[in-house]
Amino acid sequence: MKDGIDFISLDNSVNDSFDKAQLNWFFAIVARDETDSSIRTIVAGMHAALPDSLSASHSMCASAQGIASGRAVYRALVHARHAAHKNVYVLASHSHFYLENAYNTSYWNDPGQGGLVLPGWVIGSAGAVRYKLPPNLPPGTVAKDHVYGFMTGTVAADGTIAFAFHPLSEYDLKQAKLPDYTDSFVQQCFRDNPPVDEMIWYDGDDPCGEKQP
Repeated sequence: MKDGIDFISLDNSVNDSFDKAQLNWFFAIVARDETDSSIRTIVAGMHAALPDSLSASHSMCASAQGIASGRAVYRALVHARHAAHKNVYVLASHSHFYLENAYNTSYWNDPGQGGLVLPGWVIGSAGAVRYKLPPNLPPGTVAKDHVYGFMTGTVAADGTIAFAFHPLSEYDLKQAKLPDYTDSFVQQCFRDNPPVDEMIWYDGDDPCGEKQP
């Protein structure tokens, strides 16, 4: 917690789910934040994206427990936004590309599911084998694949946060290289991780049972 922002780090790296103890801890933290007037903003970060995102085929949708526990976390964050008027942001990685507005899906737009698309990002562009973007993204979605980069957040006086993606060029990487990394090595990592025609996407049936728009 810092300057009115509660940064909550969640662990779903095992079986892509949250266990009961972690859920109980998370719900208690969010309930406390809702009643604390000094907390204006909640930023929840995790490995795999919560269920029913635009990256659903490579997310917490990998298991039934992941779907159930992930949806419970999302709905608790929606409650903090609706009932307590907190600024809420959700960050994840796991899928190796950059994707904004990750929860702009028909599932989370459905009033029966809360009717609120939380601001969310998938940013997995730190160096692992890179993936293709999901197919059929909604028009206007800001997303980048086959890219290295990082994201920053600028906090305003009201606790809102403006997040921005900063791509790293091949030149940037060469300037920051360690002494034992040759230019040819950096070039290979930048252009051939992997070659564009070998990039993959987990494009099977949506395991959350929802075809994305």
